[in-house]
Amino acid sequence: MTRDEVLAFVKANPVAFMATVERGRPRVRAMQTALVEPTGLVFCTGVQKDVHQQLVAGGSVELAYWDAKKDVQVRVRGEMERVADAAVTKRILDEVFTFLKPVVAQHGYEIFSSFRLAKGTSIVWRMAQSGAPLEIAEF
Repeated sequence: MTRDEVLAFVKANPVAFMATVERGRPRVRAMQTALVEPTGLVFCTGVQKDVHQQLVAGGSVELAYWDAKKDVQVRVRGEMERVADAAVTKRILDEVFTFLKPVVAQHGYEIFSSFRLAKGTSIVWRMAQSGAPLEIAEF
């Protein structure tokens, strides 16, 4: 898949299983991709969460997206970068994660931060071609 095809796949299947590392051990959790943009995949999390601390400490991640109807898995790995523009986090909380409005009203936007996976490697696996080599490309 090309980068644009990966972005379209993620837009259609926005929930990923994100793997990070904490004290040398893998940590995996489901995360919704907040924004899918030409500049990359953007996530938002609370600053008090373990995932935030793991991304700040070393942003190496692997994301696994799955389309159950087509039996296709797309993994993207790379380094997360913190998004310095607070307007991005505000946009996510105001437009995408609207269920967090009460939290924002009580504590403000600054208890959340955003991260972007701008480049890395994509790995595509298709059940119909499970014996074939994986499709690996730069993301």
